[in-house]
Amino acid sequence: MLRRGYGFLRSHPDLGKLFWSNAAWTFGAGLYTFVWPNYVRDLGGGPAEIGYLTALMYGTMAATLLPGGWLADRHERRGLMLLTWGLAALAPLAFLVARSWGGLIPGVLLYGMFLGWPAMEAYIADAAPPQDLGRAFALTNSGYALGAVLSPLLGAALLPKVGMRGLFLLAFAFFALSTFLIARMRPQRPRPAAPPAQRGDRTLLPWILVLVIASAASAGVRTFVPPFLEDVRALSRPGILAAGALLALGEFGLAWPLGHWADRGLGRALALALALGAAGAGLLLAPWGIVPGLLLLGSDRVVYSLLRAGIANSVGSRRGRAFGLTQALATAGQAVGPLAAASLYRANPAGPLLLGLGIGLALVGPLAWGRRTRSSTR
Repeated sequence: MLRRGYGFLRSHPDLGKLFWSNAAWTFGAGLYTFVWPNYVRDLGGGPAEIGYLTALMYGTMAATLLPGGWLADRHERRGLMLLTWGLAALAPLAFLVARSWGGLIPGVLLYGMFLGWPAMEAYIADAAPPQDLGRAFALTNSGYALGAVLSPLLGAALLPKVGMRGLFLLAFAFFALSTFLIARMRPQRPRPAAPPAQRGDRTLLPWILVLVIASAASAGVRTFVPPFLEDVRALSRPGILAAGALLALGEFGLAWPLGHWADRGLGRALALALALGAAGAGLLLAPWGIVPGLLLLGSDRVVYSLLRAGIANSVGSRRGRAFGLTQALATAGQAVGPLAAASLYRANPAGPLLLGLGIGLALVGPLAWGRRTRSSTR
């Protein structure tokens, strides 16, 4: 699987650059992201403030995705990506100077400016042939996981020496490197719109429903895994950062085979990814389940990548607008997820994990049933 995936990225050099750009970005973000909720608490926030800041970030994403999708169908896409990456790269500097949880808001807003994200996904969809879109999205997005495998370990080692503000400075350097790699990609202009008869928008609704529900569950679970590990499992901050490496390793390790299988049967790969993520949430409830639970929970991000491939195949052209709309809906779900999970966490720290377990299992059935129905029809 790794050899095939590497060969695929080599045969699509711009996707290869995007893969390494994603890896550099999450290497920087992984230095601090997994203890971000704990940092909010250091600045005077609690579960409600963690939920508010996370919801604000996702709300900003949702507000910028729709105009970003419109722009992606009308303007050169690499330039839109550079603007977005350049603004978000300044976020760690804003976090560095914050002295209260409210002081984190400017950095949250910068990080949430997602004007260029529909352009990125449209870029991927137009750079690969239709039969390879499952692999294209899964492999390119797996760069995010690769970057986050080692950086939490480095963050855990550096945190006692440089503190959170030192980690923010190092993160800024890697964000700048990621932006530079985007600049090395070839420009891409949108393709002409296809006639209505060639579009597959009728099949878009099922993908949107699964995307919104899965995104809300993933955001709710991931936001409260670090507090859960600190409050219930008594892990130290460096230990929590090191645990974040397991989450990224699981995502990277699962993305390559699931992406390959998705090109043979997207519904089957999605059902498997959801089942693995639900199993991970369930395992975290057991004291001995931290390692396997975090590894399997990483499949929730693979679910997102596979759903983007389904959307790309459904809309054909005007992909920027389609990705902007579906990303905005998913991000709205991601904004609601942490708020609901915050209420559950206050009642019972295991609540967000139970929510993720239940939603994951509930989605597996319809996907598997839909696949059997399509097979019977054929």
